Amino acid sequence: MRRLTLQLAVLLVSALAGLPASALAQVLKIEASALDALIGKPVASYSFFAQRDGRFDPVPHQWMEFTRDGLPWFASDSTTENSGTTTTIDSTDRLLLRREDGGDKLAGRVSETVVGELAVSVAGETRYFYVVANAYRQATQRYVKFDREKMVVKSTNYALSMDPENMLIWNDFYYRGYQGSSGARESILDTLKIRLSAGVFSENTRITMNNSNLEPRIEEIVEGPLAWGVFATTTLHVARIPVMKIRNYFLLQPKQVDIHSRFTLPLVAKTVLQRPDISISMDGNQLYGGKLVTSWTGSKVALTDGKMSADEEAMVGNAMQGRNWLWFSTDRGFDLLAMLDFRSGFEQPARLLYQDDATLSNEPERFPGQLPNVGFTIEDIPIGKEFYFLASLFFSGNSDGLPPGRYAASTLDEPVVSFTSSN
Repeated sequence: MRRLTLQLAVLLVSALAGLPASALAQVLKIEASALDALIGKPVASYSFFAQRDGRFDPVPHQWMEFTRDGLPWFASDSTTENSGTTTTIDSTDRLLLRREDGGDKLAGRVSETVVGELAVSVAGETRYFYVVANAYRQATQRYVKFDREKMVVKSTNYALSMDPENMLIWNDFYYRGYQGSSGARESILDTLKIRLSAGVFSENTRITMNNSNLEPRIEEIVEGPLAWGVFATTTLHVARIPVMKIRNYFLLQPKQVDIHSRFTLPLVAKTVLQRPDISISMDGNQLYGGKLVTSWTGSKVALTDGKMSADEEAMVGNAMQGRNWLWFSTDRGFDLLAMLDFRSGFEQPARLLYQDDATLSNEPERFPGQLPNVGFTIEDIPIGKEFYFLASLFFSGNSDGLPPGRYAASTLDEPVVSFTSSN
């Protein structure tokens, strides 16, 4: 028996080794319309199970409300409209499941009332989930939590701390398995940088404001085992005139953070601002040896060494179009894949921001230098128009050992979903 158990373990490890770890780590977001037989049914009546290692057990799931425009829906957001109710499954809702919780195709009978089979294929491999009505057994695992009092996000894989008074000031970020240059536990992040530069009443009198000038207010929090939703609003004033309004919708997940952002420079800002520019970036903490590759700058590679190379200079300022990704590897147990989807309002192109300078000061920051500072800029923003973009940040240990392009495809490609109702 012991030998058989060992053989089964070896087979299981071999099977998992053949799958992209990014696919296994994904929190799937499946539109409820794909599970048509459940539309209009009570949310509380259904659970999800999977067949694994000969057992048919419940797995964590979560329904999240989304608008028809693809925004997370919050009751306190007066600018969006829910297409249904919070107690029933509506066509725009999204079902959240962990990819790794999927199992084998069910063979034989089970005591639970199975009302549907959900097959999900990612990177050429299919896993199965089963919808069970009125299940006695329920999954109790929870993989992420946001502590509003301490302003800390903790998941099974990372911890992110924010300023107690300002959730747009990001401080320490730790990832399980990452080691700093000294071999000790270190924050990977210096800070998040948001900067607005504009002429005030005149192009010749430009000022620059950053995170510390923003005062976000948390309007609503939605808790769940696989994602916490946070809705926050921010208004920036110059000379007592509201010149920028931001609505942020955060989805905090075990190995991923999605940030839906809608920002507007209202028409009244024309009385104050001239040629406004905005930049959003993340500054690393002494990430020497790190490598950056993007989907829109060709085969060039940026290597963090404290000074700008010819390739890095050539990458800076390249315009993005539509959905783009950038990949950064520390080569010390933490990789970041960021997907940037500029969805509406972007007549002016967003361009790559990249700084690799051991001595450059660029407030706000906690540690010296930009090592590296990576993000995007938008120049000469039109006033009176709403902009909407989605930034998704995916965290991993080593990108499965895959080259950046293949890793991005295995992480970002939409899963193929098939649902069969048992009724």
